[in-house]
Amino acid sequence: MAIDLGIDMGTSSIQVYNALEDKIIANEPTIVAVNENREIVAVGSEAEEMAGKTPEGYTVINPVQGGGITNFDMAVGLLKNLIEKGTRVVFSKIRVAVSVPSGIGDVEKRAIEEAVISAGAKEVYLIEAPLAGAIGAGVDVNEPKGYVIVDVGAGTTEVAVVSLGGVVVSKSVRIAGDALDNDIIQQIKKKYNIEIAPSTAEKVKLRLGSAIVGLNIDVAEIKGKDMYSGVPKGVVISANEINNALKDDVNTIIETVHCVLEETPPELASDLIETGIILTGGTGKLRGLGRLMKSVTGINVYFAEDPICAVAQGAGMAIRGRGGFGNILMQVTRRKNY
Repeated sequence: MAIDLGIDMGTSSIQVYNALEDKIIANEPTIVAVNENREIVAVGSEAEEMAGKTPEGYTVINPVQGGGITNFDMAVGLLKNLIEKGTRVVFSKIRVAVSVPSGIGDVEKRAIEEAVISAGAKEVYLIEAPLAGAIGAGVDVNEPKGYVIVDVGAGTTEVAVVSLGGVVVSKSVRIAGDALDNDIIQQIKKKYNIEIAPSTAEKVKLRLGSAIVGLNIDVAEIKGKDMYSGVPKGVVISANEINNALKDDVNTIIETVHCVLEETPPELASDLIETGIILTGGTGKLRGLGRLMKSVTGINVYFAEDPICAVAQGAGMAIRGRGGFGNILMQVTRRKNY
């Protein structure tokens, strides 16, 4: 029995979709914890809990940055753990479609393929992330009609116009969730001389952050380490402070969308008024981002039903051949020996 999986291996999280069972079987942080012998002792959320708290000899590693693998062995260990935990079927042939950024190079593609095969897959296909996201959001990308997909993840924001099973125009920038978290870290450090953890910055972003200044008027207390005394310290911050910190990078995301729309052929541009902009990715849920995007472009913005898992789901649907999407998978370049 063949098991078809769709995988979206992002900078902050990895999703695995089982097309046979039609469900997400893994949605975990892209993190592994290793001991002094470089042996993996924890992955995903369990490893994330260890970040910043490990004793000497233990290290927490993120093996993926900006859609590319930066630590091959750790990426293999993470993938193998999640695939084995999620399938639990012995002697099955596992086929995988894994999403990749549109602008990724051949070396990066080969590294991703080899990592997935080393993790236990028999066959590996690649699919461009905007196409996978569109399929996962319910779009028939084989239609002779244009759709705009904006995938705002943790490491990158990718904007693409897709039509007839391919990417017509695309642009990717390394401004996304992680950059917004860093904006908050730098703002707190500069104004209050307090150093906060990335995990704290992300929580602040979710609670107070928005793409439009004034949309949120809440306040919150955050805790970190005083940069001069070194002791723990708390401070109350407002949503406006956070929004101002995010403003420049949010504008970069909006400008990227605008640039792609400018480069879209006229034949497809008219379609976009009808089909709108589809938002995927965890950071796409930032409060007010869709509203700001619509006000700047004049095009309606829609959210995927499950923006975080849409890409993995779309990749899985493509490899399963549901809806006639199998033709957009890239050719297999490696097959594991039986």
